[in-house]
Amino acid sequence: MTTPIDSTKPNIARIYDYWLGGKDNFEVDRQAAEVIRAMRPNVAEQALDNKKFQTRAVSYVAGRGLRQFVDIGSGLPTSPRREEGEPPLWLATHEAAGNIVADPLVAYVDYDPVAVLHSQALLAGGSSRVVAVAEDMREAEKILAHDQMRKAGFSLSEPACVILGCVLHFVDAATAHGIVATLTEALAPGSYLVISVGYGSGRAGQDFATTYNAQDGPRIYAHSWEQIMAMFDGLGLVPPGVVDVSVWRPEWPEITPTEGPNMIVGGVGRRS
Repeated sequence: MTTPIDSTKPNIARIYDYWLGGKDNFEVDRQAAEVIRAMRPNVAEQALDNKKFQTRAVSYVAGRGLRQFVDIGSGLPTSPRREEGEPPLWLATHEAAGNIVADPLVAYVDYDPVAVLHSQALLAGGSSRVVAVAEDMREAEKILAHDQMRKAGFSLSEPACVILGCVLHFVDAATAHGIVATLTEALAPGSYLVISVGYGSGRAGQDFATTYNAQDGPRIYAHSWEQIMAMFDGLGLVPPGVVDVSVWRPEWPEITPTEGPNMIVGGVGRRS
């Protein structure tokens, strides 16, 4: 029996959808989103910058011939338009990859059952190689061995791209490093990891739980710059390196990052 979608409680995946200009949200989500925006006025702009970064990164990796993508902590796989007839501001992973390679395999992974349920509904009737599964990023090995992904054709013997977009600040630095290390070790040579994470200069060790706890959200951890760079251990960084996601462009040379008080930084690493 299908579990009904609860429209009476705010959900972070739908809150993000609202910030990003989507329509897959309810009034309770919009109210919660505005409470958070009042505390952090640029949150919607940063969410959009992150999705645009992911679109560019996935397009870059697909351009290198990869056809397997695992989007962990994916939220909702939508690509909303602000105005009818206008192009989308960003593309969901299966759309960004599909613009470059034919029939890519894309697995959307989220630990939130509401996000997975919404994603399955949104993807219904599409390619059998695009799936939404429920798993926790802290159990990375289980994700890569998921039956639904394997049935869709996912294989660890072939290079894959794993996306960790704005999720690693929901765990402490040691756990975040362990997640990425497990994935890096398991993936075939030639694989890529796309990582973005919240960062604030001088804020390492601070607890930003209050922003989301107002909406019963998860704790947010502030990682130091050194801890963020350690997430890319064992990977060759694609220029311009780890930078503010709004300026990441694969055609740009290496950039010396400017550490700001409130930013989302990201990078793309390749396993040799």
